[in-house]
Amino acid sequence: MVNKNTNGRSILPYPCNCGGKLKKAYTQVEFFGIDFGVRPCEVCSQCGSEYLNDETLQEIEKEVKRRKLFGLEKQARITKSGNSLVIRISPEIAKFSDIHYNDSVRMYPLAKNKLALDLGAK
Repeated sequence: MVNKNTNGRSILPYPCNCGGKLKKAYTQVEFFGIDFGVRPCEVCSQCGSEYLNDETLQEIEKEVKRRKLFGLEKQARITKSGNSLVIRISPEIAKFSDIHYNDSVRMYPLAKNKLALDLGAK
């Protein structure tokens, strides 16, 4: 059962984990740099969380596995070398990104808790 609110958007009968109401909507889906286009989702009116349907999640998983990206996300520990901080890049990520010893990269902050590496500086 799906109820319609005054804006004509569908409100689903089950709540989000935060207790907010879920509404049917569409979102741009990108995962590991792969663009999956605009897909249907459910969006929480309270916390803004977006939930994709099983079909979309299976398509993403299949493509990520086909491209051998599955499991590339890694935790890294920050170490120190002299006055500099060092982040180690796992061999799997280095191979996928074609990063080699002594390559030049450009690093810059995207936000207080997010850094980006531009590998195009080769």
